[in-house]
Formats: sequence, structure tokens, C-alpha cells
Amino acid sequence: MPSEISLLHESLEELAISWSYQLKGSIPTEVGLMTRLTLLWFTTTHLSGTLPTELGPLRNLERLWISGSEFDGTLPTELGNLNNLTELVFDKARFSGSIPREILGLSNLKTLGFLECPLLDTASFLSEVVENLHNLESLSLRYQKPVGFTSIPSEIGRLTNLVNLVFTDFQLNGTIPSEMGLLTKLNCLNLQRNSITGTLPEELSKMSQLKVLRISSNQLEGRPLEQDVFPQLSQLQKLHINDNLFSGSIATGIGLWSSLKKLELQNTKMSGSLSTELLLLDKLTSLVMMNTSLSGSIPEGLCGVIVSPHEMKVFGGKHYAVPTTNLSVCYGTNLCGCSCAPCS
Repeated sequence: MPSEISLLHESLEELAISWSYQLKGSIPTEVGLMTRLTLLWFTTTHLSGTLPTELGPLRNLERLWISGSEFDGTLPTELGNLNNLTELVFDKARFSGSIPREILGLSNLKTLGFLECPLLDTASFLSEVVENLHNLESLSLRYQKPVGFTSIPSEIGRLTNLVNLVFTDFQLNGTIPSEMGLLTKLNCLNLQRNSITGTLPEELSKMSQLKVLRISSNQLEGRPLEQDVFPQLSQLQKLHINDNLFSGSIATGIGLWSSLKKLELQNTKMSGSLSTELLLLDKLTSLVMMNTSLSGSIPEGLCGVIVSPHEMKVFGGKHYAVPTTNLSVCYGTNLCGCSCAPCS
């Protein structure tokens, strides 16, 4: 990256470089002269080295995203000088050491993410976030080393402005605290692929704005679809509770979940029949229920929405949902009808 880019310091307000594998080397220290910058974005490049301490003078910077590059070393404490910063995201980087307290004191932050930076030490991370970042709307941790906290602390309920909360692939154990119900502005809660135990607290029913709930691949138990939690979540669009120890049936009243688009129940102990109330969900496009104890005939109107598990793949820069298995959509169940075994 040429140092001459700093010659644009009098006019340039946004510097975003993405998908540029030809760009190599380090960030020149001269970038600290570009004090008009409000956005600095490096994603999917071959830039490497450490982040220069000279980023500290960029007092007008509002958004800093570092993703898919080859940076390493420790995060400079000088980033704590960026008092106007509202978005700070590090994704797929090899930063190491602890997250400086100076960064976690940036009180204007609304978006904070450390994604696939497994060498970073998160000790005391959440306590600092709860104490200082009262304006935070989005908090994401993925593929991080679980140092400092290995379960979701009850203090999480103090982040009452959160709209998006993601703790995935984090080796978290323990239970979901009832204080999570204080996060009444949440649109998305993603706790997938951890080792969380216990049952769903009834207090989750207070999350009236929740649209996406992903708690799959944990060790949760109980009879979730029979609880009073979900009928209160009238805006819920995606519910992924698969790959848990859940049991129970699809309760009467599910027809009131009028916004539901995707429901994933596979690899659980769910039992009973498919309620005809599912036919009332006119927005439902995906129902996954392989490897459950569900039984009986499938209501004919559901034939078009029962699918195999899907994952997102990228082809030519576009995302496509593709099945993760070629097995029957009724594999591991006692269901019949539609494309499954005929009902006798």
C-alpha cells in the first residue's frame, strides 16, 4: 500500500479496499495524516503486519473494519483515541494478546465484533463492555478463545440497547440467564454451536421485537414449543432449535406465529404429530424435522415447505442455499405422506 495515499488527506473521507489480493505490504504510518477519514475499511486483501499506532490521530473516524487480511500482532491502545468510532469489527485476523481496555471504553460504539480472531484474549472483555458501552446495538463474538468468561453472565441484561447479539462457536457452557429477557430491543439472538445447557427461560418471551432465534447445536433440553415463550414472539421469522436435547410436541397455538418463515427441529427428541395449525403459517417456506420422533401423516399443504437442512454457499459472488444431505426429508422420523413413505 503506497504511502503516497496520504497526499489525499485534505479531501478523502472514506477509504475502503475490498477483494484486492494484489494489495500487499503493511498500512503506511502516513495514513495517520488522513485526519478527515470517517471510514477505514480493509477486507479480503493481502495486507499484513501490525496496525500502526498512527491510527490514533484519526479522531473523525466513525467506522473501522478489518476483515480477511493477514494482520497480526497486538491491537494498539491508540485505537482508544477514536472517540467518534461507532463501528469496530475485526474479522478473520491473527491479532493476539488482550483487547486493550482503551478500546472497550469507546462509549459511542454501536457495533462491536471480534469474529474468527482466535488468538485474541477475551479476559474481562464482557465486564468492560457492560460497564462502558451503553450505546451498543450489535455485539458479535465468533470462534474466539473463551478466556475470562465461559458462560453468559447475567450482566448481559444491562446492554438494553442491543439489537443483535451473536455468541457462536465460543465453547460457552452454563445456562441462558433469565436476565437475557431484559434485552427487549433484540432482533437477532444467535447462540449456535456452543455447549449451553438447561432450559429456555420464560423471560425470553419479553423479547417482543425478536425476529431471528438461533440456538442450535447446544445441549439445551425441555419442551420449548410447549412453553409460553414463543407465542409471545409475534415477529419471529426464523427459529432454529435443532441439534439439542429438546423434546415435547408442536403445541396447539403455533398457527398464531404469523411471521414464521423457517423452523428447524432436526436432530432433537421432538415427538407427536404435525399440527394442522402449521397450515395457517402462510409465510412458512422451510420446515426441517429429520431425525426426530415426529410421527403421523403430513398435512398435504405442507409438502412444499418440508426440506432438508440447508447451508449457504457462494458461487460467482452470489449466495445460494443448498441441501446438506441427499436423505429423505422424513429420514429418521415416523412421518408419512408427501414425498415420504405412503400412509397406510
